[in-house]
Amino acid sequence: MASLREIYSVLMRRVITGMLLGALVGSIQVGFFGHDLMHLLAAITAGIIYMTAWVSLTDWLQLAGGKILLGAVSGLLAAIVWWAIAIHAANVFLTAAIAGICFGAAYAWSGQRMT
Repeated sequence: MASLREIYSVLMRRVITGMLLGALVGSIQVGFFGHDLMHLLAAITAGIIYMTAWVSLTDWLQLAGGKILLGAVSGLLAAIVWWAIAIHAANVFLTAAIAGICFGAAYAWSGQRMT
């Protein structure tokens, strides 16, 4: 089992990565699609939530199911947070949830392939 210091180090790196990726996605939403700044805030928050949930589920709780499935669950949580902050329309929730599951699983799969 990894030491607590190693887990916190991984968590902090993932939080920073999530913040940077969220800022990039949010900047694209604001710059190219003309959305308001709530989309930027939502994307940054969702990136942080995704990375935090993924590290929590895989390293801290060590849940069974594989990193890809846990990445999908983390993506769903991040999508719910993004939807709650950026858009309050019911018809967008399903799209955000499916996208969060797919992107979360894909990120976890790509990270698993590199290690």
